[in-house]
Amino acid sequence: MDRWFAFVAACLRNFLYYGALKSNGVILDETVQRLDTSNAVVAGAFALPNSLSYSLSPVTKVLLNYFGLRKTVVCGGVIVGASYIYCGTSMNSAWELFLTYTWIGIGFGLMHLPLYLNLEAHFKEQFPTMLSITYILQYAGIAAMPPVFQFFLDSYGFRGAFILMGALLLNLVAVGVCVRTPSLPLTVDEDDYSPVKNRQEELLEESERSVLAILRDMFSLAPLFHHRVFRLIMIIEAVSFYVITSWAIFLVSVGESHGLSAEDSVLLSTTGGVGGFFSKIVAVILFNFDLMNGYTAGVIPIAVFGLSLLGCIVQSNFYGLAASTLLAGASNAILTSGLAGLLPSMVCRKHFEQGIAISNVVDGIAFQLSGLISGFLYDIFKSPLYVFGVDVVICILTIPWALAWAYSDKTVKQC
Repeated sequence: MDRWFAFVAACLRNFLYYGALKSNGVILDETVQRLDTSNAVVAGAFALPNSLSYSLSPVTKVLLNYFGLRKTVVCGGVIVGASYIYCGTSMNSAWELFLTYTWIGIGFGLMHLPLYLNLEAHFKEQFPTMLSITYILQYAGIAAMPPVFQFFLDSYGFRGAFILMGALLLNLVAVGVCVRTPSLPLTVDEDDYSPVKNRQEELLEESERSVLAILRDMFSLAPLFHHRVFRLIMIIEAVSFYVITSWAIFLVSVGESHGLSAEDSVLLSTTGGVGGFFSKIVAVILFNFDLMNGYTAGVIPIAVFGLSLLGCIVQSNFYGLAASTLLAGASNAILTSGLAGLLPSMVCRKHFEQGIAISNVVDGIAFQLSGLISGFLYDIFKSPLYVFGVDVVICILTIPWALAWAYSDKTVKQC
C-alpha cells in the first residue's frame, strides 16, 4: 500500500506544480505593466521556481538526511502556498517578485528530489513506467490550471487571483502526508539496492559525515567522466528544457501577438496540455514495451517540437496555432518522459544519486537562462515570435546530439 501512497503523492505534485508554472504565462504582460519593469525581469522571476526546484536538489538531499521525506515535503508545500498568498497581499515591486518566486522555487525544490527518489525506491524495475504515468498528471495540470487562473484573474483581479492560487497550492501539504518511505529488509542484496534508505540507517550512516562532505559528494562530477551516454543526455536535456521553458512562458503572448483574445490565447495552453496528456499515455506504452530509446525519446520529439514552434510563428489563426501547440505539447511530453525515465539506466548504481543531482542542476540552470535570455530577446525585438524563432534554431542544432545518443553504445559500466 505504501508504494501507492508514493505514487499518488508524485501525481498530485506534478498536477499542481506544472499547472501553476504554466499559469505564469497568463499574467506575464499584466505583471510587466503593474510592476513597471521589463519582460526579461518578469520572465527571469517566473523561471526561478523551475530553476531552483531542480538545482537545489543536492541541498535537499542533505535535508533529507536530517528531517526525512515527509517533513521536508510538507514544509515545501507550506512555503509554496504561503508565497503565492504573499504575492496577492503585499507584492508591489520587481525585487519582491524575485524574492517571492525564489521562495516558491525553494518550496518546490523541497519536494522534487524526495518524490523522485521515493518513487524509484518503491517501484525499482517499474520506475520508468510509473514515472511516465505520474507525468500524465503533469499535462492534466497544464491543461486545467491556466484557464482556472484566468478565471480567478477575471473574477477577483490580479491580487485575488494570486491569493486563490496560493490557497489551491496549499494542497501540496497533502503530498507530504502521502509520502511513505520504504523499509529495507535486515539483509540487503545488491539487487535490492535503493537510493532512499531507511531513516534510522541513513542517520547512522551520515552521523560522522559533515554537511560539507555530503554536499561535496552530491556535487561530484564523476558520472560525467565515467559515462559517455550520460554526457550526451545532459547536453540534450539542458537544451530541451531551455526551449520548453521558453515555450511555456511566452505561448500566451505569442497568441496575443497574432491578434487572439486573452481567453483564446490561454486556450492554447490548454491545447498544449491536452496534447501532452495523451502523449504521456503513449510514453507509458513505449516504456512498457521497451520501445523508448534515443530515437523515440530524442530525435523524433525534438524535430517535431521545432516544427511545431515554427508553426506557431507562421500561423495566425486560432485553429492553426492550436494544432501547432497540440504538437508542441505532445512532443515535449515524450521528450521529458524519455529523458527522465531513461536517466537511471545511463549511470551505474554507484553514481546514481550524483547523476540525478547533476541532472537537476543542469535543468535548473537551463530553466533560469531560458527565462532571462528569452525575456531579453522579447525586450529587444518587441515580439515573442523572435523568441520562438531562436528556439526553432536551437532545436535544429540539437538534433545531431540526439542522433549521437541514438547511435551510441548503451552498455553501462558498473563502477
